[in-house]
Amino acid sequence: MIKVQPQFRNQIWGNRMLNNLFGINDGKIGEVWLLSGHPLFTTLIDNRSINDISKELCGKDFERFPLLIKLISTSDWLSVQVHPDDEYARSVEKEPWGKNEAWYFLTDGEIAICEEPSRLVEAFEKGNWSDVLRIEKIKKGTFVNIPAGVIHALGSNSTVIEVQQSSDLTYRIYDWGRPRETHIKKALEVSKAVKFEELIVEKINTKYFIMEYVKTSKINGFSVVVPTILEKNFGAFVIPKDSREYVENSVVIKLGEFFLNS
Repeated sequence: MIKVQPQFRNQIWGNRMLNNLFGINDGKIGEVWLLSGHPLFTTLIDNRSINDISKELCGKDFERFPLLIKLISTSDWLSVQVHPDDEYARSVEKEPWGKNEAWYFLTDGEIAICEEPSRLVEAFEKGNWSDVLRIEKIKKGTFVNIPAGVIHALGSNSTVIEVQQSSDLTYRIYDWGRPRETHIKKALEVSKAVKFEELIVEKINTKYFIMEYVKTSKINGFSVVVPTILEKNFGAFVIPKDSREYVENSVVIKLGEFFLNS
C-alpha cells in the first residue's frame, strides 16, 4: 500500500482536534483532503500528480482523478447546502461532474436534511428553519448517502470520512446567522425531495463509488483505504490495481461503474 500525504483546508466551522492530530498550529482545520485530483489540492504520489499516474494506479486515464476523499471534523454546523448533478454542473458551471457524496461517521454526530425543498420559501419568509429542517442524531459507524440535489448540513462535533465526486460545487442556502454568500437561485434549481430514512445505508454502493467498512479482509485491486481510528500519522493508503493487501478497521473505497466504464 502507498501512503499519500494529506493536505489541509481551514474552515470557519473547523475543529482544532484536527490541528492537534496533525500537529498544525495555524488556523482551524475543517477538511483534510486525503486523496484528490482536484486543482484546488492535488495529491502527489512519488512526486507525481495522481492525475498523471491514474492509469498505473487504477487502469484508467483521467484528466482529473474522479474521486475526492476527505476527513472532516466540525465544531459548529456547516451551512445548509446542496450540490448539483452532472448535467447541471456541465451545462451551468462548465465543470465535468456534479457532486454526489457520502459520509462514514467516525464519531457520534448530527445532520440536518430538508426533505421537501418546496418548504424553503416558507423558511426564508418566516425564519422557521427548525420546522423545515429534519435534524437527526447519527451514531458512530453509520453510512449516510447524500446524492446530488439533497439539501443537507453536517452538525457540530461530527467527524466523518467523506467521499465525493471530484467537485467543489456547493450552493449555500442558510448559514445559521453567519454573513456568508448564499446561492439561492441555483440551490432551488437543483434541489430534490427525499426521505431521511433513504439516506441511511449499510454500505455505499452508487454508480460513482463504493464505500464499505472492513473489519479484516484481503483487498484486491485498486482501492483507497482510510483507517477508522484517529491517531498520529493518520492518512489514506492506495492499493494499486495489480496488488492485494490485508486491511483491517478501515473504510475501503473503490471506483464505481460510471468511472470504470466511461
